Amino acid sequence: MNDIVIRARDLRKVYRLYAKPQYRFLDMFGLLGQRPGAYSEHPALDGVSLDIRRGEKVAIIGRNGAGKSTFLKLVTSVIEPTSGELTVAGRVHALLQIGTGFHPDFSGRENVYAYLAQMGVTGAEADRRCAEIIEFAELETYIDQPVKTYSTGMGVRLMFSTSTSITPDLLVLDEVLGVGDAYFAHKSYERMRSLCDTGRTTLLLVTHDIYSAISICPRVIWIDRGTVLMDGEGPQVVKAYEDSIRQQEESRLRAKQLSRMRELTSAGRRAGSSVLVEIKAPAGRPAPSPVHFSRIAVEVGGREVAALPLGADAFDERLPSRLQQEGTAWGEPGDWQGRAGRVLKNYGSAFHKAAGTIAFDPAAEPDAKLVVSYWSEVAPDLSVEVFHGGQSAVIGRLGGTASAWNTAELAFADARWSTADAGLGLNTTGMHGSGALVVSAVRSVDAQGRATHSLRHGEAAGIEIDYALMDPAFDERPQVVIAWQRDGVQDVSRWIARDLTLSAARQKCGTIRLRIPRLLLVDGQYSVTVLIAREGYYDRAQTLFYTVNPDVYYSASRLFDVVVRGAGLIGSGTTVVADGEWDTV
Repeated sequence: MNDIVIRARDLRKVYRLYAKPQYRFLDMFGLLGQRPGAYSEHPALDGVSLDIRRGEKVAIIGRNGAGKSTFLKLVTSVIEPTSGELTVAGRVHALLQIGTGFHPDFSGRENVYAYLAQMGVTGAEADRRCAEIIEFAELETYIDQPVKTYSTGMGVRLMFSTSTSITPDLLVLDEVLGVGDAYFAHKSYERMRSLCDTGRTTLLLVTHDIYSAISICPRVIWIDRGTVLMDGEGPQVVKAYEDSIRQQEESRLRAKQLSRMRELTSAGRRAGSSVLVEIKAPAGRPAPSPVHFSRIAVEVGGREVAALPLGADAFDERLPSRLQQEGTAWGEPGDWQGRAGRVLKNYGSAFHKAAGTIAFDPAAEPDAKLVVSYWSEVAPDLSVEVFHGGQSAVIGRLGGTASAWNTAELAFADARWSTADAGLGLNTTGMHGSGALVVSAVRSVDAQGRATHSLRHGEAAGIEIDYALMDPAFDERPQVVIAWQRDGVQDVSRWIARDLTLSAARQKCGTIRLRIPRLLLVDGQYSVTVLIAREGYYDRAQTLFYTVNPDVYYSASRLFDVVVRGAGLIGSGTTVVADGEWDTV
């Protein structure tokens, strides 16, 4: 237990959100009492339990408002917890806000000496450390100017350099390096790594730059809505976090749809209550084959009371029940295997689901059932989730027989309702894409073309990708990118193909091969990432993150690892030993 620096048990911090400003004033003096409606309580942290040991480098990630900064403020005793236990051992240095502890009217040098004096460093030792701080911050020209004249980046340089001039037991940083330039940020990361490598300093880093964070922090804690959603190795947490961006976009589109439903009801354009129905593939991945629906309806006592339209006008907002077009993979209406309906495509969208709103109130009809008739070439595995009144529930799954019409009856009475979008489902597969092209296998091969996870520096190597084109109209030159990350973190090498023509009409399945005449990467372990995107994807700026970008057909982040050996002494301390042409003149 002596090596535990931070120990939290069921840690909670609850803030009161007041209905009126005067209620806050009354509560400060204990005069508010239990006045109904005066405030609501918001748990910024809700039951956090974790241990952080001496010398660990830990990054804390999460969305804005997730509770990251609240946790740091508790660790640094800026605020007190509402309940739970928190123990912090050792001397803590924190940079939680730009300007904290520095007087704007004092010069940079005066602020440095004041800080060192506060830490008990004076005389010749203070002079020596001050010189080191100025040199590291690279502010020699401005060090005797008032801090209020510094730019934000200059202030960050000085404060970081000063805070790390004395080796702390615990160094806490909250996004402050995000406002500095890339050069100094890299320099600062190296100093943090050096401090922690001695085994004496523990680093706690809050940042939105998750890729820089995992380059120095082997452990990543993901906080979402006040709770620890995931705590583990950086690459695994990053896979789940990248997928959460897709889930957040789904939540945004869902909230937009639910809000539109309420607006239409209030305006009298839609009578009564509605329920949002989503039918989706597991883990946000496309289904193995398209799924055809001939009926999605609500029955009470065997009698249909509402149904989703599946014809040409199915997206018409004037209809009491309608399909959702945005953020879904609905295809065109048509006949299939003797029945009229609409298809859920397994390609063409980053969101692999079907959705629609049905004019029906599940609270008013507790014995109601959702009846779904569907057909798929491959036995389907789809979940059915419903949203109503700020709550959601998974009411069942669609399975059944391949290449046959199936009918599922899902009872609303079996639903276990919870707050809608209460949390994110963890998906650490690292696989995303619209599904127009899918990959069944990726392998590394040696000079003889044999599959292996052990390669030799300087010898021939390669990557082979088995693919299938799911979109029957696919005919283009997609961009194929293979990236290698050293130790699963640092992106050190990429190969791109721009001239491979793939056509579903000519060849639906095949193998894409990358041949590397001489593997120049040095000894180490590398993770392999594959991304296949629409023609021209890397030739223009992308405004959408790749996990929600419909132009990304397939991506697999850190799919497998390979080990490179044989670089020898020349490969020590570098990443690539490059080829070149030499001569003398």
